[in-house]
Amino acid sequence: MRTTITWLVVGVFMAGCVQAESGSANVNAKVAEPAMASANLSAYNHTPNYIHRYWVNGQFGANSYAYGGGGSFVCCIMYPPKWTPGLTAVVRWSTSNSDPKGPLNKAWHEKTVPIDRYDRTGSTMNVHFLPNDEVRLVISNGDAYVPNYPGPPGPRKPAGFKF
Repeated sequence: MRTTITWLVVGVFMAGCVQAESGSANVNAKVAEPAMASANLSAYNHTPNYIHRYWVNGQFGANSYAYGGGGSFVCCIMYPPKWTPGLTAVVRWSTSNSDPKGPLNKAWHEKTVPIDRYDRTGSTMNVHFLPNDEVRLVISNGDAYVPNYPGPPGPRKPAGFKF
């Protein structure tokens, strides 16, 4: 019994030394970057169509009225903390005519889209739905209506657009 207790004490003492030694060795070590960053999703609709729902890499992002968007967020999309050339995401969305008196014209769209270059992580992935079924993905800490926003400016309704 005495031998067992002695070995336990020695083991605990040695474990403490190893822990202290490894702790002091890491003082100057760099902190590892997270494997992934996260951001809210926010849609900007630059088209006359209503966007019923959309997904980015399978993450649901809600809806967006014609020529509207921003200010509404859905959590969360994961993305690499460092941008690399060729970084893309799959965007899927459904649209219909915004005019309640016109034909519905419901349609599904899906596209693999490059993610705009970013130099640091951002709190929001802004999804810009542009004319001709084009999409831009912009990671930013600001919205599309602020100065120095790196993507397209926020959508504006054309004069005379009623819906």
